[in-house]
Formats: sequence, structure tokens, C-alpha cells
Amino acid sequence: MVFNSYSFLFLFFPIFFILYRKLPARWRAAALCVGSLVFYAVGVWGRLWQLLLLLGMTGFGLLGCLLFQKESLRKKGLLALWVTVTAAPLAYVKLAGLFLSETPGLPLGLSFYTFQLIAMLVYAWKGGWAGAVELAAGVLMFPKLISGPLAEPEELLAELDEPKRNRALLDEGLEEFILGLGCKVVIADHLAGILGQIRVRGAGGISVTLAWLGVLGYALQLYFDFWGYSQMAVGLGKMLGIRLPENFDHPYCSKSVVEFWRRWHITLGRWFKTYVYIPLGGSRRGFGRMVLATFTVWLLTGVWHGAGWNYVLWGLMMFVLILLERLFYGRALNRLPLLGHLYLPLVIALSWVFFITPGPNEAFAYFARLFGGGGAAADPGDWIAVLRRCWPYLALALAGSTPLPGRLWARLSGRGFAWALLFGLFWLCVYFIATAAGDPFLYFSF
Repeated sequence: MVFNSYSFLFLFFPIFFILYRKLPARWRAAALCVGSLVFYAVGVWGRLWQLLLLLGMTGFGLLGCLLFQKESLRKKGLLALWVTVTAAPLAYVKLAGLFLSETPGLPLGLSFYTFQLIAMLVYAWKGGWAGAVELAAGVLMFPKLISGPLAEPEELLAELDEPKRNRALLDEGLEEFILGLGCKVVIADHLAGILGQIRVRGAGGISVTLAWLGVLGYALQLYFDFWGYSQMAVGLGKMLGIRLPENFDHPYCSKSVVEFWRRWHITLGRWFKTYVYIPLGGSRRGFGRMVLATFTVWLLTGVWHGAGWNYVLWGLMMFVLILLERLFYGRALNRLPLLGHLYLPLVIALSWVFFITPGPNEAFAYFARLFGGGGAAADPGDWIAVLRRCWPYLALALAGSTPLPGRLWARLSGRGFAWALLFGLFWLCVYFIATAAGDPFLYFSF
């Protein structure tokens, strides 16, 4: 079940929301667990082993959290054992994708709930406390179960302990959910057609202009797809009285790759900093340790995004760019904002080539096409027909990736005119869902 489906919009969530709001506060965490399992079971129907995997991993993680309630059991070796076993299914899927010809599919949400479980284990090991039901709800809650955002246990458990029930938060959540739905259905899904055209023709059969249009289209599609999901997740949380962390802060307006990764998928970056970078020494133990920690983070980040060598290359590209910024030209990018605003979108858009191609050979062929090589002669005007179909959505995406629309909306938010616009946007999304294939969220495959 996905957020942009009729079954979720008109069946699951309305029924769950009504029942949830009528329950006493002490029963809401349990209700969230049950509702989330129903939500997940519908999504993996026909592959119920994935539901059993989720239940088994959650149960194992909760057992570890309960063991760590006893101070005498807070041993580093025991924590290492629990984290290793928890991470094993995800590690197997990712490594199999690198080294085996036939690879298992990624169970739905495995990357996200594995990381959330590890965060819960570390929280309990450090002396944090919560009841078993609240811990389970923190892992399973359906707004963030499949694609995040990843939440810090202390913040999340505090929200679950005292969910808010006020009209202002409900209105805020509904507004954010509809705007996120619009980002996904109106913008991201329509930009997907650009890459579809390119994949049909192959990198060697397109013009240089269409190759660049494909990179731009995918960069914006990925952003609005995942930003839209994150907005919907945060909005659903608010409607349930639970504040989830924001995941994006206009990343394409950054001036450097370092700044970009502070603004893109914020909660994943925070997770890697907290649970990998700092434990490896971070910036506190000299230059060599900083390089090692940064390399490890980006190697793992690449593999986390996909079970293939393209994602490893992408992670290494991010590592090299971040290291170069720290050692050589990062300060110049901050002192010369115009230069930074030209540099950042270019290098990030180029990095997405590893995401839109199936393997290294195809990626290098696409890079060659971007710069005029690699492939037979193509129609130099092939981009015109593609642009003619997608230019309104490209224009919306380019404008929407800046802070300006948000500032304008802040002046309207909460007023009758704003609710009229939201009402129209919601039914426009319903129309597009009815007339399209209902594209899955891109981060479901990461």
C-alpha cells in the first residue's frame, strides 16, 4: 500500500484515523503497531515472508532493548552482537547485489527499519528507557516504516509517549500531506516520462541536449518524489499527533556538496554521523582518521542506496568531492555564492547518472554522451518533442526547488483561499492517480 493510492487515501487511513482518535491515549501506541502491520501486510501481499522478516527483526530488536534495561548487560560485545544480527539481512541483500549474478529483491522498507532498529538498540544500550509497545511503535509506525524519515529514538519516543490532540496540528498535517501528494503525483510522476524516453532509445541514440535534459529531469524527479513522500509522512504523523523530523531543506540551493548533504535526506545523514562517523573518530582524531571515517560513511551510503557497483561508484564520487571541498576549494565556494550555486547543481546532477543507468558501462556511456561522444548520430532535435510535453512540470519543479514558493505559501497558509487551493490540488492528484499507472516511490528500491 502506498500513500498515493485509492486504498490508502479513501479506505485505510480514514478508518485508522477515526479509530485512533477515539482511543484513550494509553492505547494509541498499540493501535499504531496493529495498524502499521496491516498497512505493511497489504503492501507485501503475496510475499508474506517479508512481513515475517519485519516481525522477527522487530522482536529481536525489542529483546535487545529490554535486555539493555539492565545495567549489568550493557556490554559493548552484546551490543555489537545485536547490531550485527539486526544488520545481517540488509547486508546480505546488498552484498549479494554486488557479488552474485542472481540477487534477492530488497524486502519492502528493510533499509529504513533496520537503521531505526539499530538506533533504538544504541539508545537502550546508553540507558534510554521506554516500554516495549512504545519501542515497537517507534519502529513500525506506518508513516515512516517504508521510507523514513529516520527519527532519533529519544525525540520519537517522547512524541509517542504524549501524542498531541489539537486542531492546529491536525490542520498543519493535512496541509503538508496534500502538498507532498502534489509534489509526487503532479510533478515527480510527470517528470518520469523524460527518463522513460531516454531508456527506450539508449544513451547512444539520443542527442547531447536530450541527455542533459534527462539528467535535469531525473534530478528534479528524484527530489520531488522523495521530498513528496517525506512531506506526506510528516503530515500523517502530525495528523496522528506525532511530530516527525523534516527530511529536506531546499538542497539544490546549496553552494557545496557538504552543504547539500546537510539539506538532502537530513535524517539519513544524521544517522550516519551519529552511528558511523563519530564512533570511527570523525574529525577529532586527526586527518587520517577523518579521511577513513568519511570514506567509510560514503561507501556505506552508496551501498545503502542500491545493491550494485554503480552505487559504490556514486558513493566514492561523493567522498572525493567532499574531500576536495574540505582540502581545497570549499571556502572559495562559500565566499563566492554564485560560483557555488553553479557548481553544486552541476556535480549533483552528474552524480545521478549512476542512479539512472543499470551498470558502470552504461553510466560511462551516458557520461560520454553528455559531452558529445559515445554513440551513433542522433536526431539533434529529439529533445524538442520531449520538452514540449514536460516543460510545465519542469518549470514547476525548478521554481519549487527554491525557497520562494514556501515563503509565498506561508503568507496564505491557514486562510480560506489556501484551503480552497488545497482542495483543488487534492482532487487534481486523485484525477492523475486515476489516469496514470501510479508510479511507486523511487526510494522504495533503495
